[in-house]
Amino acid sequence: MSADSISPSDGFVDTNGLRLHYLTWQQPAAPNAALQPVLLVHATGFLARLWQPVAEALALRHLVYAYDVRGHGDSGKPLDTTGEDPLAAETESIAGDYHWQNFVDDMAGFLDASALRGVPIIGHSSGGAAAVYLAATRPEYVTKLVLIEPIIMPAGVQMDEDRRGQMAGAARKRRQVWPSHEEMVAAYRTRSTFEHWPEDILRLYAEEGTFQRKDGQIELKCPGEVEAQVFENSASLDIWDVLPRVDCPTLVLRGERTEGFLSMVAADAAQRIPNARLATIANAGHLAPMERPEAVTQEILAFLGEG
Repeated sequence: MSADSISPSDGFVDTNGLRLHYLTWQQPAAPNAALQPVLLVHATGFLARLWQPVAEALALRHLVYAYDVRGHGDSGKPLDTTGEDPLAAETESIAGDYHWQNFVDDMAGFLDASALRGVPIIGHSSGGAAAVYLAATRPEYVTKLVLIEPIIMPAGVQMDEDRRGQMAGAARKRRQVWPSHEEMVAAYRTRSTFEHWPEDILRLYAEEGTFQRKDGQIELKCPGEVEAQVFENSASLDIWDVLPRVDCPTLVLRGERTEGFLSMVAADAAQRIPNARLATIANAGHLAPMERPEAVTQEILAFLGEG
């Protein structure tokens, strides 16, 4: 992070029997009342802090909110398979599941708890799916939408169950514990998922997406079992069917390098939403907000400044 970067403030809200951790970014000299709020919602397996470069740029004109979705970051984790969650003192582990309706309800609950109604929402991947479903079913919450490769299955084209199982299996096998941030960054740099991430964002993920264990090692804040259940439930909500009910202006973003199926889904969603347009981020894949945050931010700012 640069020396003049904006450090977010953080807090917690209680909603739906769950404690959600959130961050806010704003220019120090700008009063809250003078800034339009905007909400950022991250993808599966990540956390609110990874919006840092996008949030900093948006904070020039907006009061920026982002929260860790259930099971992620410092928010409550309805599933605790180890019984040794070091965050348990701060985050209550409760009974529940990862049906995608819960993500929609949590989003509405967060907005209610934060006294936010009628705001732009920017969602990435599963975060985009929850945002567009909220906009379609509870339009009073949303004035504009930015959907970055939302996970929406077209009618009759559901994500193959075997593929969901493969993604869930990979999440369960993912290494959770590392001796240090440096070793995690070095290992992730060799993985195709992270090969296009700028060094500072990859390091931000290593530092903010982990907690320090009692033995001095670091561990991912999002347990592999949580991520696996999110993947397994990716077809649990019929989002495709409600897309024509979205009546707010919508921008759908996709990466130029993203895989064919997700690129097709983004294009089809943009056609199905009445007041939507599609844009492509050059030299980016599914993780465009982390790979090319400046290009993503330019598209968002231009869209939010329209009409």
